[in-house]
Amino acid sequence: MPARQVENGFFYQLFEEQIHIEKQADYKHVIREIVSEAGIQNGSEISISFDPSYERLDVHDVTVWRNGKPLSRLKATSFKVIADEKELSRFIYQGRFSAFCILDDIRKGDRIEYAFTITGRNPIFGSNYTDDLYFQGSQAYAQLYKALLVSPGRKLNFKAFNKAPVAALSDKNGLKCYEWNLAPVMAPPYADNQPGWFDNYNHIQISDYSSWQQVVDWAQKVNPIATGLKGELAARVARLKADAGGDKEKYFRSAVQMVQDEVRYMGIELGEYSHRANTPEKVYNQRYGDCKDKALLLASVLMANGIEAHMALINTSARDKVSDFIPSPTVFDHAVCVATMVGNPVYIDATIAYQRGSGINLYFPNYGKGLVIKPGNGALTAIAPSKTGKMVITENYKVIDGEKGQTELEVISTYTLNEADRIRDKLASNSMAETEKGYLDYYAKSYPKVESAADSITIKDDIKANQLNTIEHYKVPDFFKPDKEAGRYSASLYASYINDQLPNIGNRAKLPVSIAYPYNVQSVINVVMTTGWNIEHSNTSIERDAYAFTTDVGTTGDTLTLDYKFNTLKDFIAVNKLDEARTDAKQISDSELGYNFSYAPDVTKVPVRVNYWMLLFLLALAAGLALLGIKLYRIHTHKVLFERGANFMQIGGWLVLVAIGLALSPFAVSYTILSGGYLEASHWNMHLPGTPDTTYKAILVFEAAGNIFMIAYAIFCLVLLLNKRDILPKYIMGFYAYVAVFSVVDHVFAMSANITITDSDFSSMIRTIIFSGIWIAYFKRSQRVEQTFIVPYPHGNYSYEVAESKAEPNTIV
Repeated sequence: MPARQVENGFFYQLFEEQIHIEKQADYKHVIREIVSEAGIQNGSEISISFDPSYERLDVHDVTVWRNGKPLSRLKATSFKVIADEKELSRFIYQGRFSAFCILDDIRKGDRIEYAFTITGRNPIFGSNYTDDLYFQGSQAYAQLYKALLVSPGRKLNFKAFNKAPVAALSDKNGLKCYEWNLAPVMAPPYADNQPGWFDNYNHIQISDYSSWQQVVDWAQKVNPIATGLKGELAARVARLKADAGGDKEKYFRSAVQMVQDEVRYMGIELGEYSHRANTPEKVYNQRYGDCKDKALLLASVLMANGIEAHMALINTSARDKVSDFIPSPTVFDHAVCVATMVGNPVYIDATIAYQRGSGINLYFPNYGKGLVIKPGNGALTAIAPSKTGKMVITENYKVIDGEKGQTELEVISTYTLNEADRIRDKLASNSMAETEKGYLDYYAKSYPKVESAADSITIKDDIKANQLNTIEHYKVPDFFKPDKEAGRYSASLYASYINDQLPNIGNRAKLPVSIAYPYNVQSVINVVMTTGWNIEHSNTSIERDAYAFTTDVGTTGDTLTLDYKFNTLKDFIAVNKLDEARTDAKQISDSELGYNFSYAPDVTKVPVRVNYWMLLFLLALAAGLALLGIKLYRIHTHKVLFERGANFMQIGGWLVLVAIGLALSPFAVSYTILSGGYLEASHWNMHLPGTPDTTYKAILVFEAAGNIFMIAYAIFCLVLLLNKRDILPKYIMGFYAYVAVFSVVDHVFAMSANITITDSDFSSMIRTIIFSGIWIAYFKRSQRVEQTFIVPYPHGNYSYEVAESKAEPNTIV
């Protein structure tokens, strides 16, 4: 193997597997080569897993090849048989063992060769055969060989996945022989966060079951619904009937709760009990069982009161993609119960505990499809998805003394349907003290000095509505922290509940990424301050195929409200959407979920720092505009010729209002610049959620420069008006047009930067447009305007029709 393909310091020179279906024997032959010191650590042990209840292990050879010479290490005493219970953490005991051999004196360059045969099959399947042959592993193989020997009379069905190689078919000793000889074999890409149904390894599914009907027939023989219940279980069923009083829905609900809550989940799956359920009486008496035990128990109890019920087989990983497989009982890993209530199928997962609600409304995981074990069924059944619940986490911060940082925090968490079931189970599994500590530690990550108030957690559980509420109370003495500016304090808020569920996608990911589904959470943060707020309303919305996210930030009276919502729409993100999802997750985590604000208890204590760069820029702009105005004013215009006795008209009528408006405009706009904080460094350095800093600063520069231009333009027009200059009409119409266009562009610029425009802002813009339109029309059509603004430059550039040599020029008024 090329060195770049070697992992863990060793590789497989050969991995050979021969399967003799008729003898129920699997032979494996492995040659492992150690190429580095790391390989000595990772590849010097042999471990062979088997089930002694129906399998026999024969080890044929253990040889270490060194410098081309064989060193036999085959000793019975070298092997230790130890329990191999990898599922105990999931409360499943399978009875499997591993023959474990630790080889001594292994060196770099050694080849470890071993061969063994496991004989025997699980008797639960009788003479039937099913298997999955994989032609790729997590490590590379220099050579991979597989062979399948089968009687010509046995019909095998094959299903290839991911372009699995085609077998070479031949006859050997009267048997059909399927062979695959591959070299080399590379490991496919792998990631820990792939969805459960995703399998990109080359493999072939093999089964001699020809239809789902045959699987159903097998399952009915293995796990028939029990009739004529006896002992304690029969007595309990009688009590359930009596309590229900003929109400089938009440009986159904009581039976489900009994099996889910009173029979704990624990599976002892020795031998054929990997697929055979224990009798309902035994399961009820011992008060534990695995999924098939509990499903059969529930179906039998429901049937005992005339409710049609059956077991159903599920693939919890493949879900609805189980239909891609050929019929086989081994494609399923879970058993549930389905009952017919009011003419409709109701699916129940008996391994879920503490499900509550009323009637037949039960949450059932989105397993997609299943095989219902009932007579005559020969097809997979689509399972309609259940209505899912949600989490609403509301954090209410009440500022008592902002300067000292004292704040009260109330957290109200509302869980509905399946989320209520989950939290109810979690609370039942932990002590209240442990729960309180866990919740307190969660907030201590953000506020190290947080303290629990008396009765810090209250639980309200509405069983019928299946809604659970937890109410927490804390004291947060360090909610506000002193800011860099004297007299100012700042606080930070973050919606961690949503951040915890954002997809984690590596930069080099090339496979589908799994995400929690269904998942629907709303995080609401309220901050109450008696001083009120000066924050603009803003919102963000991201909608994709796999998820949706929204934010809404606003204030009402003395309350700031941050409302975040995130829900998933499927259980994975497709490969062609990974870049988009990675960008979304970063934006949501870095920019959307966090919110910072500052607070000044006494604004007189907050020093105003001038943004000198902005001040110099505006002064330079004003000086440039002043020079431009002087230049425009001094442009020579045409000479005016008066009739004898005529004179310049005085300013009157509506023009008086125009003059007043022009005179007041510089003061009004200057106030806007000063009150808007355009010259304050703190305003320049402020961050708006959802708005990039560069965009925000560009808006500030645009608005400040636009307002300075408006001041200069208004003063210029006022001078022209007072001097009744002939160029006033065209310039003042331009002024009013500028005011309207500037207002529209400013609003568009702000909206493009995710800065919310209020209804009053929009109304003000409309009034400005209408106002400008009216005055433009007036200056364009007014006869008074035409007769008043005729003074040229220079001012003495006029004469009368008849020359009067001794007449003195009239004085301009």
